Amino acid sequence: MIRRTTLKRIAPVLLMLLLLLDAHATKFMMAVTNNAYVANAHLALLVLLIITRVINERFMLVTALVLGVLYDLYYIGVIGIYAVIFPVLVLLFYLFQKVIQQNVLTMFFTLVISVTVFEFASLLLQSVFGLTGISSDFFVPRYLGPTLLFNIIMFVILIFPLEKILIGSAE
Repeated sequence: MIRRTTLKRIAPVLLMLLLLLDAHATKFMMAVTNNAYVANAHLALLVLLIITRVINERFMLVTALVLGVLYDLYYIGVIGIYAVIFPVLVLLFYLFQKVIQQNVLTMFFTLVISVTVFEFASLLLQSVFGLTGISSDFFVPRYLGPTLLFNIIMFVILIFPLEKILIGSAE
């Protein structure tokens, strides 16, 4: 159990490490399926969803912006796409917290919605700027479906340990 002040200090580093872990998990899943399916890991989004429950909005928005810029540089080399998506998702997390009671079930659906929004928004923005060309025949069954399945499995496995470690004593 991490204290709130300590969590605020380590959150940016933890999220950056999780971005790198996401990349390796995604590569591993592609290797397992012989590149037939792409299961994009979003462990950083899961942790972001959990820690937004206890860390203030302004700090998390700045952290999400920096995280988005680093994500842009690491994955596509063009700053702007993920630098917009991450702060928008953080705003959605805070909006959902104000409107919906937070429990494991609502966090599950928030994760499913946020992963879907993340993937659709990144595809849309990359297509608008000519960075990718992908067909809907590939995107939904071979990319979005496996991505949602993988992240749902990770949610089920990790939600209770992560909540206990990250915010167990903060609430």
